[in-house]
Amino acid sequence: IDGIWNGSFDINGQGGYDFHAIHAQGRTTAVSYKAKAICIGSVEGGKGLYLSNYMLYSLDGAPFDSARLTGYLKEGKIESHFRTLSGGDIGTMNLEYNSIYEKPSDVSLMEGDRQFVDRDGLTINMSILDGQWFGQDSDDCQYQGSMAVINPHYNAYDVTLTISACASVNGEYQGLAYLDEGDILRVDALNELYGFHFDFEKQ
Repeated sequence: IDGIWNGSFDINGQGGYDFHAIHAQGRTTAVSYKAKAICIGSVEGGKGLYLSNYMLYSLDGAPFDSARLTGYLKEGKIESHFRTLSGGDIGTMNLEYNSIYEKPSDVSLMEGDRQFVDRDGLTINMSILDGQWFGQDSDDCQYQGSMAVINPHYNAYDVTLTISACASVNGEYQGLAYLDEGDILRVDALNELYGFHFDFEKQ
């Protein structure tokens, strides 16, 4: 069940929304650009079955619901149904395994200066060295944290992040990351109040 999984979902018959998930040792984070949502939770699978529980957040925003997904794990595919626990929304989700997960991981692979510009034009400039990352954004919010290898044979990293000098979003965040094609570092970082996704490009 571990891996990078990409696909789509519909909700109450409306779709399809993109979905990009990282599964690592029972933990999972995921983002949907079109639905402007990010989530964090748990995942398990075995004997062809798939189960995941997510807390749902507005992208770069606050939590708004939770969801339970159940389905089937097949050859490189997940077919599932879900229900949100507060809103009562229902839908289906189909994911495919992304073999980029099988690239070895090492913190040296992400070293250097990186930049992310969000959909509102906020720019974050970040430097990464020896698994530590630090920087600031165009609003002078400060970022620092760490990225650690989970398993050196696979492309997934454990993420910690502290945001400071940034009013209500100050705090400690945790999540997952991986290196995508084009040397793009994709990071999900969440806490109880906010969830953020970053696509850091090498500078």
